[in-house]
Amino acid sequence: LKSVWLKFCDYQLAPVGSIMGLSSEQEEGQKRFDVAMQNLSQMVNTENCLIFSTTVCPWCDRAAEFFANIQRPCRKVELDVPQGDPDRQMLGMALGLATRQRTVPNIFISGKHIGGFDTLLQAQKQCKAGQMPAEHNDICSFLAE
Repeated sequence: LKSVWLKFCDYQLAPVGSIMGLSSEQEEGQKRFDVAMQNLSQMVNTENCLIFSTTVCPWCDRAAEFFANIQRPCRKVELDVPQGDPDRQMLGMALGLATRQRTVPNIFISGKHIGGFDTLLQAQKQCKAGQMPAEHNDICSFLAE
């Protein structure tokens, strides 16, 4: 893997009250986005493994099966359930902004953004071959069978 490994960092945004000229609707949207970013950060930093998914994504199911096969728990967060939920939609927007990835599955291990299913398989292959940089030993430990 090239430099696809990103340590998830908190998204910093100016406090809503300090932004001049926003309508009350824009301020409310900004507040909801800030909450979504805080929730995303909390999930990433407290879960060993996360798969952000949708209910219609076969690659998301394969990622979940991958973790089940290596007997590692991985929390699956469906971004489209409940359907039309504005909080889940905002979480998806925050996820896309934080990772610069607009597709699912969007996988995190040990607080680090992995990417999609193909990248997950590449990471496992590199770990098995001993080619993963030392700073990602936590990922290799998690992926070890």
